[in-house]
Amino acid sequence: MSVGTQEEAKSLDGFISLDISEEYKHAFQVSNLAYHVAKEMGLEDGICSELMVAGVLHDIGKLMLVDHIYGDGDHSPFIIEELKYMRMHSTLAYGELLDKGYSDTILKSILYHHENYDGSGYPANLRGERIPLGARILRVCDVYSALRSDRPYRKARDMDTAMQQMIDEVRFFDMQVFLAFQRVVHKWEWRESKG
Repeated sequence: MSVGTQEEAKSLDGFISLDISEEYKHAFQVSNLAYHVAKEMGLEDGICSELMVAGVLHDIGKLMLVDHIYGDGDHSPFIIEELKYMRMHSTLAYGELLDKGYSDTILKSILYHHENYDGSGYPANLRGERIPLGARILRVCDVYSALRSDRPYRKARDMDTAMQQMIDEVRFFDMQVFLAFQRVVHKWEWRESKG
């Protein structure tokens, strides 16, 4: 990005105020989780690898929205206007990546990673099996990673609290994906505790 105008400079300032290390950490955590959940579900290696790529790229649309969601430096929870823009990030990512040679699996996993299994998500309010499997996997991994990460408006949840919150909202997730995800997370946590 060249900073040639005041508008571009403001966008860059907003981007700099964003804790990019947390965004990278989130992207790679989602990527790792998605890969291992897909493996746990017995998906073929190529699909697992594609979901790993989708995990890294799933929030790239946020970079196009920094002026709208991070630009004022106020770290209070999102207001309605910010939520409207935030809900555009998966569609923006899809559009940005569409002609870059990524597979349909990667693109649709990114586009629909905020769809909820009960039909209450976005951008298309897809329900159940109409949501691509990759997006269903990313959804679970994305929620967990977000809960386990510090946010400007709240501290990271511990594993038990994050898992309980997800169980309380299990209607949002494909149950087969969620069960595979739980097995993966518990294996990782067990290994870390044995350290």
